[in-house]
Amino acid sequence: MGEMLPARWFDDSDCHARELAALRRQWLYVGTRFDAPLARTVLGTPVTVTAALTATDEEGHTLEVDACGAFVFVRLEGGGPGLADHLGPVAAHLARLSGQCDQPIAEDHVAFAANWKALVENTMDDFHGSTVHPTTIHPAVHADWQTHLETARHGRHSTSSWLLSEGTETWWRRIDGKMGLRRVTDHARYDHCFVFPNLYVASFYGAMVITHTVTPLAPDRSRLDWRLFLPVTAPEKPAVAAFRRSLTSVLAEAARAVILEDQPLCERVQQGRAAALGPGVLGRRERRIADFHHAWARVLGLDTPPPPADAPYEETAA
Repeated sequence: MGEMLPARWFDDSDCHARELAALRRQWLYVGTRFDAPLARTVLGTPVTVTAALTATDEEGHTLEVDACGAFVFVRLEGGGPGLADHLGPVAAHLARLSGQCDQPIAEDHVAFAANWKALVENTMDDFHGSTVHPTTIHPAVHADWQTHLETARHGRHSTSSWLLSEGTETWWRRIDGKMGLRRVTDHARYDHCFVFPNLYVASFYGAMVITHTVTPLAPDRSRLDWRLFLPVTAPEKPAVAAFRRSLTSVLAEAARAVILEDQPLCERVQQGRAAALGPGVLGRRERRIADFHHAWARVLGLDTPPPPADAPYEETAA
């Protein structure tokens, strides 16, 4: 195969079944330690995780479960590398954000008429903010984003960090002054981490964290679930609590507006796959898409494809 999976992997029912089986053997995010005990349905399987970090399915079968800081992951079937080995260099990033996840403020979801991989690819293009979100994300980051964007490729995982615009930084600073935000790092950036195979973790201003989980529903359908966390240092204070409640609706609506901009693009990409004349050709700022396709092809056992020619990382076990 080339740098991208053939188009049939985006609409074929047999390919979809193979992918579901492969996903069940991966470490999948289910929630945080602060939620435990928690109950989730993961790829159609009801899962219960206890506060002691044990997990079972609906039939009482024991499942593999582990955590990176507050982030809890389960593996439904099979065996393989432990969670720490799977996460590799992004484990430190998740651990750093873990303390921010004790104060959730909102959650939501949207169904997409698109294959789940279209949603994963969607934010791996460096031009994503300026082209897909010209009125939401793009104004929130520095106008000269190409100079200030920091991207790190780690094979199956990757991170990116955008400098916030002066106006966005000022807005967050005012919010901090009124609420007393708990910040994990003192920088005015929008950080974005992709955790293979289907999790994104975003953070703004070192304070707000948003988890995004992509779930396949059919060859041409998927669902995106997201959750917002915004910790403050004194949540018990009435004035802080009242202001936080009013801010929650603003942040929740903004998060949904961003996803609703993603939705039509992903769905148009899905529709266009059928007309593809050959494998996709990726540009210089789309290299993380090649990394994802390569890693997922290895999981599927497809031809042991070579890593992308410009890969700045060493190959590790899938």
